[in-house]
Amino acid sequence: MKSKSAKASRISGIIYRFADFLSDSRGFIATFLALAAGIGIGAATQFNEGFMFAFNIFLSVAAIVISGVILVAGARSEAALHVKLDYLIEHSEATNKVVGLEHLDAREIEQERKRVEAEAAEAVDDAIEEAGLARR
Repeated sequence: MKSKSAKASRISGIIYRFADFLSDSRGFIATFLALAAGIGIGAATQFNEGFMFAFNIFLSVAAIVISGVILVAGARSEAALHVKLDYLIEHSEATNKVVGLEHLDAREIEQERKRVEAEAAEAVDDAIEEAGLARR
């Protein structure tokens, strides 16, 4: 019997492969062909009510599945970027204060952004003053 993590890993693999497929030209062409086939079949059946209902359901389910796949793949990519950035910050001479910033709420992140911008502007002003230049 397979463990839950092995099953989840298998499902994740399927989702990521599907996202990769959708993100290249093959995915676009397959999506376009499915839509064109639906329109062709609809024209052949004179867009009767039964076909239109079924095609509408198909398109709705496909949109929901594709949106979910994109969100899951995006979350994976974002998590990987956070780990990479945290590693770079941790091993650089920069401050480690921003590690974990993504766990704050939007208001706290905005406050931190404003603080960092003010700190950067102050550093620029100091550098200009030190160089004996006038700020425009």
